[in-house]
Amino acid sequence: VLRDDGTLWINIGDTYFGSGRGGNNANIRTENWQPVYPHMKTYSNLKLKPKDLIGIPWMVAFALRDDGWYLRRDIIWHKTNSHPESVKDRCSNAHEYIFFMSKSERYYYDYDAIKEESKYYREQKVKKDTYDKNGHKFKNKRDVWAIPTKPFKGLHTACYPDTLVEPCILAGSPEGGIVLDPFMGAGTTAIVADSFNRSYIGFEINPEYIKIAENRIAKNQPILKEKS
Repeated sequence: VLRDDGTLWINIGDTYFGSGRGGNNANIRTENWQPVYPHMKTYSNLKLKPKDLIGIPWMVAFALRDDGWYLRRDIIWHKTNSHPESVKDRCSNAHEYIFFMSKSERYYYDYDAIKEESKYYREQKVKKDTYDKNGHKFKNKRDVWAIPTKPFKGLHTACYPDTLVEPCILAGSPEGGIVLDPFMGAGTTAIVADSFNRSYIGFEINPEYIKIAENRIAKNQPILKEKS
């Protein structure tokens, strides 16, 4: 349903094989440690072992690329306040991936909307020197986004911060455009889209999450009207 010049932004985390998050290990492996998920038959030759990092984000990205999508950039979401882990045989995790993809070779992308302030400009402001208007005030946004997670009171335990959604919407859709989130969850995408004058369509299978999203969107309406 995406327009030919549309963009796709996917945030997905990873996990370890045999971590217990996917259910009983006996149901997801054979004697030679091959996963036998019905929906992962293509990857049944991975020969995963307990404690292997599965690589789910890249598996998804490669599968989409094989299906015709253009894989344009892998973005690192650096969680500056990541939760500590008790592991002692590897580094603690402090990031997730965002994959930026497009449907066509040419697509809508507004790099001006998400430009970053340059280091040179920041230094000049600190020194309070006269700044040359033609200087390097901004730079193209980098592919490592240092954004803290935000606590969320409610049933939804994986509510991402609005500051993570903002650059995706600003760069990937024009003002007045439509943002589609097929996993709407607590409604963050809808709230951010609305705040930047984009329309939105969201899908959510969990009735409890739908209630949360509707309540959050309703509470944000007065704020959005003041902005407009």
